[in-house]
Amino acid sequence: MPQTNLLSFFSRPKQDPPATPVQEEQVLKTEHTPEPLENQAEDKGNEQKTPQITNTSNTNETSSKKPKPSILSQVHDHLSSNNLTQPVTIPHLPHALIVPLSPSQLPSIQRLTSTTLPIRYSDSFFREPLDDTTLSQLTRVVLYSSEPVGWMRCRLEPASPTTTGAANQPQLHQIYIQALALLAPYRGLGLATILLDTVLSTPVAKDETTVSVYAHVWEKNEDALEWYEKRGFCRVLLVQRYYRRLNPGGAWIVRRELH
Repeated sequence: MPQTNLLSFFSRPKQDPPATPVQEEQVLKTEHTPEPLENQAEDKGNEQKTPQITNTSNTNETSSKKPKPSILSQVHDHLSSNNLTQPVTIPHLPHALIVPLSPSQLPSIQRLTSTTLPIRYSDSFFREPLDDTTLSQLTRVVLYSSEPVGWMRCRLEPASPTTTGAANQPQLHQIYIQALALLAPYRGLGLATILLDTVLSTPVAKDETTVSVYAHVWEKNEDALEWYEKRGFCRVLLVQRYYRRLNPGGAWIVRRELH
């Protein structure tokens, strides 16, 4: 079955995130929802703008102030030095954290997923990351004021074998983005990008045998395609008739090479 792509995930929120999480019933709806392939939706978090260098002049001499590090660079610094079992803080959202999935979060994760995605998921889809060390690394939750407001779930798959030297090479792997769900008021804040970067900073993703990460995107979802392209993904193949309930029903496979 084709995976889900919600067009509303690529629109900016109408207002700043509330001090406390909103109820899931307040999430914005979308009129056209693709048929799911596996259990995935995509989210768009707008890239943060890098602060510009400010120039000041004094007696016809111009000096430049050193720009402050961007939001994402601060998060990258945190990821590079942080134990990834610990929460990741987000500088521009002091009430937000990126954390591993825990059993206590499951009811909230299931509710927000059923609210944002038009698919019924089995209980095992949510519980498997708790019991599998690889899936655990590839699954992250966004907390806002200690309440889950979004999450990302990926899986590790065997990569396509090479045509030369395959017998002498170790098994290569790729990461497949299965689910990316975020409540509407928290979209457009860069949270999807931080979720992606957090997953790609795990030991599983950094292993030399993990060579790429990929997803499927509806061929008419230009916002989603642009979001992926800005984050280093390339369109590699258009799969015709991928979505049964959309016209056209094609899906682009977008892939980003790692290392």
